[in-house]
Amino acid sequence: MATALGPAAAGGQVNSRRRFVEPERRSGADIDVRRRVACTGRLATCALTRAFVLVAGAVFAIAPVAAQQPAPAARQTIERGEFRFVHDERGVSGLGKPDDPFGALAVPVAERAEAGGGGRGGAGATFGLTVAYRTGASDWVEPSIRQSFEVAPGSAAVTYRSGAVGPLEVVETYSTDGRVLDWTVELSATTDAGVTIGDLAFSVPVAGPFGEDPRQIFERGFLRHQFVSGHGSFFFFTRASGAPPYLLVTTHPGTKLEYFTGGNRGGGTVFVHSARSGPSVEGTWRQEHTSLTLGPAGTDAGAARYGLRFRWADSYDDLRRLLYEEGLFDVRVVPGMSLPSDLQARFALHTRAEIEAVEAEFPQSTRLEYLGEPEPDRHIYEVSFSRLGENRITIRHDGGHETYLEFFSTEPLETLIRKRASFLVDRQQIRDSTKWWDGVFGPYDMRESVTRTIEDPDIFIERMIYVLTADDPGLGKAPFLASKNVHWPERREIEALEYYLENFVWGGLQRTDEERPYPYGVYGTPHWYINRSPERRAEWTDRDLDREHVWRSYDYPHVVMLYYHMYQIATLYPQLSTYLDARGYLERAYRTAQAFYTYPYEIYPDYYETTKWGLYNELIVLELIDALEREGYQLQAGELRTEWEKKVKYFIYDDEYPLRSEYAFDRTAFESSYALAKYGATHDMQPDSHLWWDVQKRRWYSHPVVRREDARAFMDRQLMGNLAVRGWLETSYYQLGADPSLSYMAAMGGWGVLDYAIHFAPDPFDWLQLGYASYLSSWSLMNTGTPETNWGYWFPGEHNDGAAGWQFMSARRGSAWMGSSWPGGVQVPRGPWHYDGEIDLGFGGALRMARTLVTNDPLFGWIAYGGTWIENDTLLSVVPRDGVRKRFGVVLADSRAPSLRAQRLEVELARDGFAASTPIVVDKRLDRITFTIENRTGDTHETEVLLALPYGTTYTLEQDGLPVELETTEDWDYPWRATLRMTGERSSITLAKVAR
Repeated sequence: MATALGPAAAGGQVNSRRRFVEPERRSGADIDVRRRVACTGRLATCALTRAFVLVAGAVFAIAPVAAQQPAPAARQTIERGEFRFVHDERGVSGLGKPDDPFGALAVPVAERAEAGGGGRGGAGATFGLTVAYRTGASDWVEPSIRQSFEVAPGSAAVTYRSGAVGPLEVVETYSTDGRVLDWTVELSATTDAGVTIGDLAFSVPVAGPFGEDPRQIFERGFLRHQFVSGHGSFFFFTRASGAPPYLLVTTHPGTKLEYFTGGNRGGGTVFVHSARSGPSVEGTWRQEHTSLTLGPAGTDAGAARYGLRFRWADSYDDLRRLLYEEGLFDVRVVPGMSLPSDLQARFALHTRAEIEAVEAEFPQSTRLEYLGEPEPDRHIYEVSFSRLGENRITIRHDGGHETYLEFFSTEPLETLIRKRASFLVDRQQIRDSTKWWDGVFGPYDMRESVTRTIEDPDIFIERMIYVLTADDPGLGKAPFLASKNVHWPERREIEALEYYLENFVWGGLQRTDEERPYPYGVYGTPHWYINRSPERRAEWTDRDLDREHVWRSYDYPHVVMLYYHMYQIATLYPQLSTYLDARGYLERAYRTAQAFYTYPYEIYPDYYETTKWGLYNELIVLELIDALEREGYQLQAGELRTEWEKKVKYFIYDDEYPLRSEYAFDRTAFESSYALAKYGATHDMQPDSHLWWDVQKRRWYSHPVVRREDARAFMDRQLMGNLAVRGWLETSYYQLGADPSLSYMAAMGGWGVLDYAIHFAPDPFDWLQLGYASYLSSWSLMNTGTPETNWGYWFPGEHNDGAAGWQFMSARRGSAWMGSSWPGGVQVPRGPWHYDGEIDLGFGGALRMARTLVTNDPLFGWIAYGGTWIENDTLLSVVPRDGVRKRFGVVLADSRAPSLRAQRLEVELARDGFAASTPIVVDKRLDRITFTIENRTGDTHETEVLLALPYGTTYTLEQDGLPVELETTEDWDYPWRATLRMTGERSSITLAKVAR
């Protein structure tokens, strides 16, 4: 379920089924011609040139309560070099870059009627400054701080003064030399009495993506990224499309940021001092809430100066360069900051700061080693943690300043995956034949240690009741469990899935093959029990009672994914499948996919436009098509391929803004949009005329020219949109690689980033760093542990060992939309939400990403993502610890080769896995790779090895010293395969390059 913005921000209206009515969208004729992307393949230097993509998760800065204002004065504009801003008696607004290609303002002009307050999306607000002081033990005072202002003749500066407000004077100055804009604040005592500053905070109101106008959303809407981390803090703004320029805000020397309010991902206000506001909020916080005490007036101790600096950047590389120039830290981390305890990480600090020490929060359970300075001002460290949970690394620098890196140590990935599957079966499946929800996997409440049901719903009431059985929260759990059992089969888990299918899905959630009309239709919200009864539906709503409620597109891919993985299980492990055989599961997967492409648009064409939206898990249709072709169902495979290609063409050619999902502004579709782009870039699709008729727009779609190059251009645009909502420069475990708020979408959209690194990026190293961090990030939402750690960092107790959170609250305390029907809403403290909700969608996406990858990073050297490694002059010995141990790759750059496959080698096992105790040995020249396969079921069977080999090479494969024939395939990812016969517990494989 999409979790973007409210009705005002999304531009729609709330309907009785909880969804927004789709806002009216402009026709293609009303939109400017497509703007193209300029992308070199290097993540840090990718920059969109007037390109539009849909993104999501915007959080907006909010100005503090406006002070009493003098009579309105004439608004004036200051422009010099790269900066233009507006000022009047209330403050500064209207900040923009004069040559911005879209004519956008990062900070809109404040409207008079709002007098400095925050409008929708931050529109109409001035730059905000919060000051709270007191003398002695008196009450805190928030003074009026903009009593007068002045502009020096001929200058590019404006100054605001509070005058002597009791014992304190506040002076703000905004000045630009055309290259930078500085916002300085001077605090001065005016008496001999001491003054304590309890709050000092800045807010920069951003023009967020809102409404229905695509130009407002994608050209003039900005998202905020932040790193609130002591003296190394910064924040920056990216356009919703990902197109530059970006606005970077850094701290002046001596100015630190310690706290923020206003949202999960950097919205609201950032604090230099927060001793007044911070401790009054319930929840934990990892930095100290400080205050400032000024001495007597006229003394050195009687005044203090703080400031922020604004600069424009043209790329992510440029943002990193500016951080370095401003004396802060450009930080890189591999493989990520949610770090399993059996892996090590390396991090690089690129800085001009004088580093005095780098210290672990728990030195007795942390291995921290300095690896040197391979380049000037680049310091490399290696770290591993044995203490589970949050682990802070403190960088001490520049005479007592501190900057923090926040890691999270998890149990090994394999342990997490197994524990999550067991927990779903043992704690979250309801087995009660007297209930209509018999067999369902319900949402788990870690705070109360209970699985919620219709009879005990807690916050899931009224329109949120769907969470208990249906929609993405209810339907995402079983597909993950089935996916896990393809890799790690467990009889009792497969039996639980079949119980779910037999008792809850077939004939309940899903119409059977004998029900007419709409066989195989899947019921949507609130749940099937209401939708199957006309009387109960009438009690729930008065809308659409004449239509069978099987129109919700979003539900179908989850059911298709479940059936497809059950087909795989029945094929690979037929002795473990008792409900249906492989052919039965394949039939249901196909028929459900057929219904997915048919019923929503047929029943509800004015909203459920399956072809136009990216949907979770729908990329499984491609695997289903391949399975149908392998099994001889060419006609059925062709039918689904036609529908898939129709959608590919729509995304590439027919919509300027095709990355929307459930809302006009959304971040949920990046998994699908990348899969569609990749298909178009790797398959030759035929031109067409009058391919399909759009009922809503009353027009035909035709594609007289269809080219792979156009799909690649679309891929670059959608990747930049993906980056706009993903933490990349922000080095904390709940931001690096994550979507805003660290949720189930981190791995789903991250799959495209990692796949691009492996298959397309000529310079893959940035993309590998970000993609693998995305894979690791959301595992920190799991609550697991050992007896020594009381079974869980977030919610201790053995009963919670294996539970998980929906998404992360990074503020000390904030609102969680999961209880939006609950009176007053739901407030949660910093950490994972206590319900799991949709997280298993993310874990299912993560299983698609799981792999061990070797690369020779230009900064970190030879490393293994998802494994431990030992290096010598010619070889790497890699022990895979990626959680699945079935995929291994080497990804190197080689600009001399005519193919992007140059120096890329991949191995995937269709079943079984790489032996846990035996390393994969890789020759650095890729001349020879040896590995051992473990037989995970202990029986005699065949398994396939799928291969992608470096461009222009020939390899041989041997199993236990005997040659095995390599066959070609039609698969773009894996053009070669070998069939192995497994008869014992282990088998040794050698892959060797043939000398030319």
